[in-house]
Amino acid sequence: MDLLWSLLSITCLFLQLEGCTRVIKPNTVVVDVDMTLNTPSPCRNVMLQCGEHGPSVYWQKEKQKIGKGSELTIHVDEFLDAGNFTCHNDNGDILNHTLVLIQVTKNNRGEYPKQILQEISDQIYIKCETKNYSGVFECSWNLNMNPNSVQILVEAHRSNSSISCTVHDQDKSRAVCHELTYCPFQEELEKVGFNLYAIDGSRFENYSSEFFLADIVKPEKVQIHKKDEGDKKVVVSWEYPQSWDHPHSYFPLTFEVKALKNKHNCNHEVRSDPRTPNHKVPHKGSYHFFTEETSLQLNHSTKKYVFCVRAKDMYCNSPWSEWSAICSKKLRIKKQRNENRDRKKNSKRSDALCMPSL
Repeated sequence: MDLLWSLLSITCLFLQLEGCTRVIKPNTVVVDVDMTLNTPSPCRNVMLQCGEHGPSVYWQKEKQKIGKGSELTIHVDEFLDAGNFTCHNDNGDILNHTLVLIQVTKNNRGEYPKQILQEISDQIYIKCETKNYSGVFECSWNLNMNPNSVQILVEAHRSNSSISCTVHDQDKSRAVCHELTYCPFQEELEKVGFNLYAIDGSRFENYSSEFFLADIVKPEKVQIHKKDEGDKKVVVSWEYPQSWDHPHSYFPLTFEVKALKNKHNCNHEVRSDPRTPNHKVPHKGSYHFFTEETSLQLNHSTKKYVFCVRAKDMYCNSPWSEWSAICSKKLRIKKQRNENRDRKKNSKRSDALCMPSL
């Protein structure tokens, strides 16, 4: 990061910027432009400096000569005015170059309109999650266009900390970051800042998100086991995810447990009842409770139920894990028969997803 900012400082020697203009990386400058009609702006003038002097220096844009001398002032009103500018000596050699981009600050759609990323919810474009307290987190987003036409730059920061980020090369829709100095046994006093810079042609858009890692921690799915003990007694148990932090006494999870009729999936809403003292699931209807324990003893056959479990950090208002489910062999056989029947009809069917019983 220090090397990057050193390069940016060097680049600024070759640019005289006016108004709302800034360098985002070496040889790349962004101009803020208000595109509402008849709106004058001091941000639209940019002076480029070649770094070489002499009457033989000339400038090109898209291989067309546009000026002479070591300095060039351009006026940016629209996207066609932006682009890649190069300065050359009399032999045609490139001496320096600057990519000029436009960030629209306002148009008929409002302030700072976005079109490169898809909106996830109200003014939210980035989703960040981590599966534990290791300091590694992943941020994802959805592109509105072909990834091959878009350039994505990301960076994350927190005071007195070092965070490295890498964008996925192929789909460009996610980045993995690692805060090298993060300590899971210390309270977070400052949020992580995550910035994403999206470039499409001459268009530049800036997206950002702030969060505590404790607020975005989402455990991986738990593993469920079922053991028949005879006389219609069954023990259903589940384990902490292998990726979850140790010791579990310091990083406890709370579990949401559902026992549903086999025609429902785990997202089916049921009323939450206090857990009965003998840990029995009612013979009729569905059951729903929250617990810190990792097992449940039942006194009836599980053939009529699907058991669903998910987990979250006990002390933080962070996301729940995805549901894990286990169901009876009878239900799985019925499901397979339905799938075979529907496959013959060249149609598809959506059923509750179940893990194999042990």
